[in-house]
Amino acid sequence: MIWETERLTLRPLALADLDALHEMYRDPGVMQYITGRPRSYDETRDRLAHHVADFERHGFGFYAAVLKSSGAMVGRCGLEPVPAPRGLQGELAWMFAPAVWGQRLASEFAPAMIRHGFARFPIVRMFATADHRNAASIRVMRTSGMTLVRTDARGVEYEIWPPPRDPP
Repeated sequence: MIWETERLTLRPLALADLDALHEMYRDPGVMQYITGRPRSYDETRDRLAHHVADFERHGFGFYAAVLKSSGAMVGRCGLEPVPAPRGLQGELAWMFAPAVWGQRLASEFAPAMIRHGFARFPIVRMFATADHRNAASIRVMRTSGMTLVRTDARGVEYEIWPPPRDPP
């Protein structure tokens, strides 16, 4: 379940990540486009329990993004399982600590997660959403090969489908 990009080690979130995750969730700048407000410690604990349960139920979910160079947890990113009529989908999402903003970690993570996710998990589609004002995340979606499928008052949605597979 642990995998890597060039600069990140990605491992499933664990209950022991609560304090590190809360450091990000309580930051108004980090949360401005996610919830619009910081999360309390209790809210963080509840969300973390949900993320851990996703791995237990579906075999995938959100990862702790650990910087290889320092061993520090610098983000939370991955695929949130979303049941849909045609099968299980994955909502691609990322969040990084302000200390590493501008280092293009989301641009490194997203295309790697797309490849990894379609190769390893039983998902029929990946999608990502963003607030209209979140230009950085929208740019990551575009450069990761995703296609715009919705823009409305709630924000934008991009998607990508699995590559065709060779017949057996």
